[in-house]
Amino acid sequence: MKEALDLLPAAPAGRLALMLREVDTLVVTAMLAVGVYLVLLTIGVQIDPHTTSRKAAEFLGVTGPVFLIAGAFLAWVAGALVVEMFGLTSVPRNWAPLAAALFYVENAAPFVGLLECFISIVSALLAYSAAAAGPQAQSAMIANIAVALGASAAGCFIALCAHSLKTVVMYRDGNA
Repeated sequence: MKEALDLLPAAPAGRLALMLREVDTLVVTAMLAVGVYLVLLTIGVQIDPHTTSRKAAEFLGVTGPVFLIAGAFLAWVAGALVVEMFGLTSVPRNWAPLAAALFYVENAAPFVGLLECFISIVSALLAYSAAAAGPQAQSAMIANIAVALGASAAGCFIALCAHSLKTVVMYRDGNA
C-alpha cells in the first residue's frame, strides 16, 4: 500500500498551492454563476448583456457598478467556501480578513442604496419642479423614484447576502 501512495504526486507547496487554491476558487465561482444563470433561464428570465446593463442603469442609477463589484465579491466568497468545505484545497484560508470585508459590505451596502435613494428623490423633485406639470415631468419623477426604490432594494439584498456569508465564515472559523 505504501508503494501505491508513493506514486501519487505530492501536494504542491508554498505559492503554487496558494495559486491553485485561488484558481479552484475562481473555477467554482464561475460554476456557481453558470448554475444561477441556468436556473434563471429555466424559470423564464431572459438575460442578455444589453438588456441587463440597461435595466441596471434604469433601476440602480450610478450605484450599479458598486453593487456589481459587491456581488462579484460575494460570489467569490461563496466559491471559496465551497472549495474549502469540499476539501478541494490543501491550504487552509485565513477567514478573518474576509469576515471583516463581509462586515463592511453588510454595513455599507444599505447606505449606498440609501444615498442613491436620496439623490434620486431630490432629482425627481427638481425635475418635477423645473418642468411644467405635464407628462414629461411625471415621467422624470417616476423614473427617479424607480431608481430610488431599486437602489434601496439592491443595497438591502447585498447586505443580506453579505450577512449570511459572514455568519457561515465566522462559524467555519470558530468565531460564531
